[in-house]
Amino acid sequence: MLRFELKKIFSKFKNRIAVLVLLVTLILTSILTINKVEYIDDNGNSSTGISAAKNLRTAQNKWAGDLTEDVLQKVLEKNKKIKNSKEALSDDLLEQDKAFAKIQDITGILDVINCAFSEYRDYDGFAADHVSGRDVKNIYKKRISALKEYLDSGKETFTDEQKKFLIRQYKNLETPFHYEYIDGWSALLQNISTFILILALIIGFLVSGIFSDEFQTKADSIFFSAKLGRSKGILSKMWAGFLITTVFYVVFVFLYTLTVLFVLGTDGANCPIQLDMWRSVYNISFLQAYLFIAAGGYIGTLFASILAMLVSAITRSTPTAVIVPFIVLCALPFLSRIITLPGVCSFFPDQLLEIYIDIKESGLVELGGKVMTTAAVIIPVYAVICLILQPVLYRIYQKAETR
Repeated sequence: MLRFELKKIFSKFKNRIAVLVLLVTLILTSILTINKVEYIDDNGNSSTGISAAKNLRTAQNKWAGDLTEDVLQKVLEKNKKIKNSKEALSDDLLEQDKAFAKIQDITGILDVINCAFSEYRDYDGFAADHVSGRDVKNIYKKRISALKEYLDSGKETFTDEQKKFLIRQYKNLETPFHYEYIDGWSALLQNISTFILILALIIGFLVSGIFSDEFQTKADSIFFSAKLGRSKGILSKMWAGFLITTVFYVVFVFLYTLTVLFVLGTDGANCPIQLDMWRSVYNISFLQAYLFIAAGGYIGTLFASILAMLVSAITRSTPTAVIVPFIVLCALPFLSRIITLPGVCSFFPDQLLEIYIDIKESGLVELGGKVMTTAAVIIPVYAVICLILQPVLYRIYQKAETR
């Protein structure tokens, strides 16, 4: 019966078109992500793609290792030398590009220095130009002191427990940072949420007719009158929805990840995400951040799919069920911009597909005096909700009456 349900889903022309759209989306999104990595050669010519990633990786990995005081001082010295060169001081854009070509091997480290010596919620791309070798040795202490100053400024309202949590997380971060080329992971994490959103919407489209098709084709009387129609038949539909959601999600996220990292490189997987997200309170690596984002995306996709199937069973209308994932994952974010309930909006299901933003901005939730990040709360909460909705879906369809 499970095979029959799956065959019925993919026998529809519109569902085949949806899969084709998903494949095109995979290709286009992969290309856009890959093109985020740029390399400039000694002649000032810019390039993207495989060769650009290879050249940039080779250049930046010359500085691979811990960002100790000596390394940071050498970076400042090189930066100062190049910034004072005739190419950098020229009004000719091509000459300026030639100067940048000589400095792009240390741009990742310069970004860290710029973040450390910028205002807490601001970024000064030229801060490193004015930092002395004596000051840069305190870069990790500067990160903590900048946070404390920001918390004391009153620009944002945090409880005492939340302040303690933030400071504790900052202090617990292992230093000195290990550095190497991270552009592949950085590009992947920046774009994966968009790809997961599109993937979730198409999966929702595929499963939206599983429970309503019998009513649409007037085959409900046959289905429910069959010996196993109200038992194994319903379970087969539920399993079909679960398999489509899981298999499509895993396969397409894997293909997207494999394509991007194959071209841009997997270097930097174990580097701290603070190399790219300086203010984050998550003391995790790029690989761990990726797994966290992928897990949140799966739970969000599963939740939207189950809701679509639930609405399909209740309303007996496929078009109505199709719009459910769109409302849950796209309309709610717009609603969160209109209503002034930031605490509530943080728990909307669309946030499961925005774990990258939470890792970067570090939203906090305080429950029973215990402070946690928003993502650490909503992922298990919605996982439990998905489990609870399974028997609900089963009972609703089991009690459906033929008309």
